[in-house]
Amino acid sequence: MFSSFSCLPSAKSLNFAALLVVFALAAGSLAAQHASPVSSVDPFIGTGTGPGGSINLFPGPTTPFGMVQLSPDTESNGFGYHFYQNTIQGFSMTHMSGVGCPDEGDVFFTATTGPVQTQTVDFASPYSHSSEEASPGYYRVLLSRWNVNAELTATGRTGVARFTFPAGQPANVLVPISHTLNYTAGAHVQVVGDREIRGYVEDRAFCGNHQTYRVYFVMAFDRPFASSGTWNGATGSPASPSSGTRDATQPSHDGWIGAYATWPAQSHPQTVEAKVAISYVDLAGAENNLHAESAGRSFAQIRHAAEAAWNRSLGAIDVSGGSPVQRTVFYTSLYHSLLMPSIVSDADGRYLGFDGKIHRAAPGHRVYANYSGWDIYRSQMPLVALIAPRRMEDMAQSVALMYRQGGWIGRWPQINRYTNVMAGSPLTVVLATAWLDGLHGFDIKSAWNGMYLDATQAPPPGKPYAGEAAIDWINKVHYVPNDKMEYGSVSQIQEDAIAYASLYRLALALGKQTEAKTLYGRALYYRNVFDSQDKFFRPRNAGGQWVPNFDPRQEEHGFIEGSGWHYQWLEPSDLAWVVQAMGPDLFNQRLTHFFDYKKPGWYGQYYNPYNETDLEAPFEFNFSGEPWQAQRVVRRVLAGNYTASPDGIPGNDDCGAMSSWAVMSMMGLYSVDPASLAYELVSPVFPRIVVHLHTPYTGGTFTIETSANPGSTPYIARVALNGRTHAPNWIDFRDIARGGTLRFTLAAQPDHSWGAAPQDAPPSLSQSRR
Repeated sequence: MFSSFSCLPSAKSLNFAALLVVFALAAGSLAAQHASPVSSVDPFIGTGTGPGGSINLFPGPTTPFGMVQLSPDTESNGFGYHFYQNTIQGFSMTHMSGVGCPDEGDVFFTATTGPVQTQTVDFASPYSHSSEEASPGYYRVLLSRWNVNAELTATGRTGVARFTFPAGQPANVLVPISHTLNYTAGAHVQVVGDREIRGYVEDRAFCGNHQTYRVYFVMAFDRPFASSGTWNGATGSPASPSSGTRDATQPSHDGWIGAYATWPAQSHPQTVEAKVAISYVDLAGAENNLHAESAGRSFAQIRHAAEAAWNRSLGAIDVSGGSPVQRTVFYTSLYHSLLMPSIVSDADGRYLGFDGKIHRAAPGHRVYANYSGWDIYRSQMPLVALIAPRRMEDMAQSVALMYRQGGWIGRWPQINRYTNVMAGSPLTVVLATAWLDGLHGFDIKSAWNGMYLDATQAPPPGKPYAGEAAIDWINKVHYVPNDKMEYGSVSQIQEDAIAYASLYRLALALGKQTEAKTLYGRALYYRNVFDSQDKFFRPRNAGGQWVPNFDPRQEEHGFIEGSGWHYQWLEPSDLAWVVQAMGPDLFNQRLTHFFDYKKPGWYGQYYNPYNETDLEAPFEFNFSGEPWQAQRVVRRVLAGNYTASPDGIPGNDDCGAMSSWAVMSMMGLYSVDPASLAYELVSPVFPRIVVHLHTPYTGGTFTIETSANPGSTPYIARVALNGRTHAPNWIDFRDIARGGTLRFTLAAQPDHSWGAAPQDAPPSLSQSRR
């Protein structure tokens, strides 16, 4: 076991002190090699801003996919925390990870000193990054205005705040419950006895949605407060117990309500600990969550349990070698990939369904919510399916329950509301991928019925869900006419076609031949917006005419958050057809030009690393006979856009979408069409990567190895799978799930022949029907 010390000098040639130094250095080297994944995570990555706009991730504590995502807020309305802002308003219990609209920030609280000022809402404090730290499951900051040290940790459904107040000052905890990051519709707060504050806040769903949801909370203190009170509007009134209520359509300073608790000044610093549990069901749910997860446990115990939970989840992938920065980028990206969807069921299994009724999860299972569908179907959900298959089955079951209770599968469901944000049927891709991956622990009958209904019919009028945009026109003319629906008419049918293709593959697996035939035809509808003259996907009207004056560089000219240049690559299920229709030479010429930007940016005709529309593009060289180009551009994107800094994630992370791209790309694997089970190969950045597989996968581990110095050898020369030469430039997911070893021999210069033969390319939809 001490073979790594075999090259040390003998004890005779060293004095005792020097020998201790040598052993300490060697031990430190070993420790670095075997550092826990948590030690490599920097939650401040992604809290800055960049060319793609605010990234809006949060640095505060949570657990993997936790209901509670407790974090400081540096603004009163918006996204929550921004590294470049210099004041902290307070802390709130709920956030969504890197979405592009103001959202949540529910159950807000903070700490102050001195007399309680309920006539104003000025409780913000300056802070310094030098007195701030964060790691998975823990956050600390000094609120310099009040000289209060605030520490946070969390369980799945509770948050814990530990405030250390200075000597000689009264200590206050304020709960301005009507303060949210979005649009507060109502609130209620009550002081109970001398140790508890409870109530709820009603907030709007995100991205301009007028539907509301409630978050109930119970806040319990570790010692009795001396005085307390509530305020409603501009007047505060002491009370014990007391309550304040407000029902309003527009929050304002005059309409804010809240509660406070106060402890008298001490001659020495004093610490107050508050445990806060939430529930989307009712107060009883919040109270039970508090007792089930936090009662009798110290701050330190809860913090260590959160860290252990993160080490288990992040430890699903072990990486060896590489630089410290690469390890930080990798494990932070993996951390961000495991934040959402989030648990919505309480500790007792109860949850609020899409029918507005209370249901109970099956014993041993959890219900999840907040699916950023358009973003996460591309790489985040496939990654979760790989490393957390049982959790993925519960997530799939949650979507099936959405259909059973609400009548439809949404595109971007939040809590138990259909927000109808973005396009396509992305959760169809997620469910089909999960089943085809071999994850069968969910109600496939309900899931199938919901997915097929969404793929073929418009929802009934008067329902809160939207279904596929312009589907009546799709059923009539087999594309989305631009004169009937201008917003993203081309990209709408492209996204729908991806879902149709995924559902077609699922239909074959389920033995539904008739439905498979229908879906295969629908999966080819994308061809109806491909212009054989200019070789672009472009908008056309209901009569069949192409929309005139089309400029493929123009943003949103028939496309959602992108241009014709961006969307000419969005047909991942049938790229073989696109390559042939465009012509291999023109395809490679355009794709090469697409990556010929001088520096990363949001351009109309170049690769956009700041949005999901282009995530698959780097890997499409594997379909066109130039896989060495994929290896080149993936390394460039990783180096240029994923760094260990607050701006180190391109654009909105969108619930792990961008981060999971980095995780998969750094491993040398990515699937442009997850339901095909084909994972394109590029060069890994670490010499050794071990994926620990779990039931129902039959393998124990899947190991990825490279030749020496992968950092300076970005090109693939040879690949072997389980000791046998592997010529294709892709690998079947089932080979990963069975376990084994994938070994890359890498080179400093491109090998134009490896994986370049037509038979080496990944499978495409149209080839499956030959």
